[in-house]
Amino acid sequence: MTQKELHSTGSPVQAAMFPDGPDSVLRNPDVSETQWHRELVRAALYPWLFLTELAGILLLVLAGVLGDGVAAVLALSAGILTVSGSVLAGWHRASRIESDHRHGPARPCRLDRVRGEFFLRSRDFSGLGTASAAARTLFTGVDELYRSPARDWIDPALCTEVHRVAWQALCCLDRTRGARGLAAELAADPDSAVGDLAAAARHAVTAIDDALEEVVSHIHGCLALTRAWEAKLRHTDLTARAEHTLAALPGPDQLRRLSEAAEALPQAVFAYITAARDVTDAGPFPWEQPTPSRPRRRRDLASRLSALFARTPLGPPRAGDGTP
Repeated sequence: MTQKELHSTGSPVQAAMFPDGPDSVLRNPDVSETQWHRELVRAALYPWLFLTELAGILLLVLAGVLGDGVAAVLALSAGILTVSGSVLAGWHRASRIESDHRHGPARPCRLDRVRGEFFLRSRDFSGLGTASAAARTLFTGVDELYRSPARDWIDPALCTEVHRVAWQALCCLDRTRGARGLAAELAADPDSAVGDLAAAARHAVTAIDDALEEVVSHIHGCLALTRAWEAKLRHTDLTARAEHTLAALPGPDQLRRLSEAAEALPQAVFAYITAARDVTDAGPFPWEQPTPSRPRRRRDLASRLSALFARTPLGPPRAGDGTP
């Protein structure tokens, strides 16, 4: 199997800033790239930015009309600065349209004006009980799949289908908000007939939650397979790197030749050093001094004899030994 060459479009799950803090957003798979580019252009051509850029263009035209002179130079400089500043500001605004949604309440962003039109937030599903954990799992699962190295070995249509299924499951979960609230209100009513309605509403919500759990388990299965392939890829990469690294190490023959070459060096240096000693009459080296082994033996013998005579008692002189 050969690795497929894919055009990486990035993960549909992105981190974004909102007035209530950072959050993750999942892009709507039904929004085409053309629509996203259109929104980027609209963000770059914000009304006051467009007017500022138009004013800069007028200054450039005025500089061309004036021809030479100080006024023309000033108009040209002002026009270039105005147009450049407007273009940079528009580019900055367009580049942050998906990641920064900290807008004032009076002028909301087009992307988050209607929930689910362009994206869904992870925090949109908080407060839904156990379904909140399932929603977070879908967000992280889609993000992991798109960022996985195993994605290069999967048909891009499969990744898109996982994204679409997760999106549809989240949309179904979002539509249960009213039913959950209604079930809570009906459960608080003591009327038996209303109690039957509350049970029916809870049953419908439970059926949707069970279906959502099933979707989550299937996506977990996809992730388990990609993780297993990632482990295979890591193992293959480590094996190849280990083989390459070990192959670059010096072999036994090279080490033996190196040791033999180093073994001959002290003899060669010794020959030059002793020759220099003889030429300069510098005298013997410390290791060439005579060993004091014989004088030490004599001193040891003398000490033993003196100790022996010191332990031997002196008796009375014998007759005939010449002592007076």
